[in-house]
Amino acid sequence: MPDTSRPVLLPAVSRWRQLSTGDRFSDLIAGLITAALLVPQGMAYATLAGLPAQAGLYTALAPLMLYALFGTSRVIAMGPMALTSLLVGETLRDANIPLSSIAGDAALLAALVGGWLLLIHVCRLGRLIDFVSPSVMQGFTTASALMIVLSQTSDLLGIGDAAGNAIERLLTLAWSLGDITPGAALFGGTAMVLLLLMRWLLSPLLERLGLPKTAAAVLGKTGPLIVLILALLLAPLWPGTLDQVGQIPAGLPLPALPTLSLEAMNALWLPALGIALINYVSAISVAQTLAAKHRERLYPQRELWVLGAANLLAALTRGFPVTSGLGRAVVNEQAGSKTPLSSLFAALALMAVLLLATSLFAPLPQAVLAAIVIQAAIPLVDPGPLWRAWRYSRADGLAWLAAFAGVLLLGVMQGLLAGVGIALALLLARASRPHIAEIGQLPDGGFRNCERFDVERMPHLMMVRPDANLHFANMGALERWINEHLSEHDQVTDMVLVLSSVTHIDGAALHALETLDERLAEQGIALHLAELRGPVRDQLRHTAFMSDHRPRVFFTCAAAWQALSDDGIEFNI
Repeated sequence: MPDTSRPVLLPAVSRWRQLSTGDRFSDLIAGLITAALLVPQGMAYATLAGLPAQAGLYTALAPLMLYALFGTSRVIAMGPMALTSLLVGETLRDANIPLSSIAGDAALLAALVGGWLLLIHVCRLGRLIDFVSPSVMQGFTTASALMIVLSQTSDLLGIGDAAGNAIERLLTLAWSLGDITPGAALFGGTAMVLLLLMRWLLSPLLERLGLPKTAAAVLGKTGPLIVLILALLLAPLWPGTLDQVGQIPAGLPLPALPTLSLEAMNALWLPALGIALINYVSAISVAQTLAAKHRERLYPQRELWVLGAANLLAALTRGFPVTSGLGRAVVNEQAGSKTPLSSLFAALALMAVLLLATSLFAPLPQAVLAAIVIQAAIPLVDPGPLWRAWRYSRADGLAWLAAFAGVLLLGVMQGLLAGVGIALALLLARASRPHIAEIGQLPDGGFRNCERFDVERMPHLMMVRPDANLHFANMGALERWINEHLSEHDQVTDMVLVLSSVTHIDGAALHALETLDERLAEQGIALHLAELRGPVRDQLRHTAFMSDHRPRVFFTCAAAWQALSDDGIEFNI
């Protein structure tokens, strides 16, 4: 029987051989449509990162080809992403990278991101992303989208670039309103309106014109390409002056090592870790969501090293950190992608653009690229999860707000760290305060919480159930709870610790149990155990604590209740 625990070396080639001619053609079409989306996105996201427009095209090229050969998701489309581009720009700006070396240091940042991802793969630390709660990521994404909008508004209006946190950017924009370039504002504003209208109306319009629903949904995502073409046609006819992209060098990026600088590496290695984790979260969450939709298997460990290698290739081809965004993956899926080889066709289309069509982009107004970035960021501004989190869990709501406020006031990476820190602090706080219940017997023989049910209790017996694993952080809470309740029940001579909800007891908790047993014995109270789970029984099997308590361990609460009510304890494990 074949081993399905890991993918074959070249999954796309293996699948391609099994496809019909029609499905292979679907891969080709999906690749061409993905490339049509990547061209305007790549140039726009490069400007968001503070890099030349061609860097966005270089960034996508080699990673697309790598993923086509080794990736396992048929819908992932490697390339720049708005959030990553913002992080790159913020990181390079915070590191005071001079303009003359910004492209080289962006490539160095991509190499560091790739190195971190490969290290995480080798150490099998992919589960680090589990420590970034959904609430933190949602708050982080919403605030980052607002920062993206603010960062691009200056180009949209034709005024000086704004820097700093959200408040500083807003103040700079307010002070610069008198410097607005009317032509750029009109051109960029018109492009923005067209992009938003096409986002909302193009697919329904195409359906009404008779296109199949799937085809209409795919073509409805090509608004950025349509606006880019219209802008190229209208820009030479525009009466005013517009800031333009300028000449983009023709040809493919030649492989070259990033410039190594100890000063730059010292400034970039830690932000590179944050970008690496965000890129992995983005790529793997997109891939898992779409794979689950089609009941397909995904291999996260393979995806991790492929993403790391893709970033190294981006660094070697004068690009910047790369990942996969949800928008491109959805378009790729809707366009009919059957295997990762659709990325190969997208890369070939990009090659054709770089070899034959770069001169066409010279008159493209910067305001149009700003409009493309802004319209991609607007859907990410979603406060809905905050209201849902706040109603259900104030802790999740606080984590959302911490990430949101941190990004806007402190910076993008600092905001993410603030959100993660708050979320972990709240998690530890919850872990240190476990739910603890005194239980009694129901008329039908079951055992439930005394505060929630009408149960029978015996004056000399207290049955305590901690509803959490026992560890160093919560044993103090358990001891305090027991002391407080014993002060209210001075007739207690036997206490049963019901461990039905416990699957792990760490060394500190075991020591605390031994101390608790001694303290209770001094008060004339015998400590018993009931309903030990298998893993806990295995942990305690060879301990002195279990040797002392073996005659006082009961298989069920009912056995403990019966034995202790008759004052005759019997071994029943």
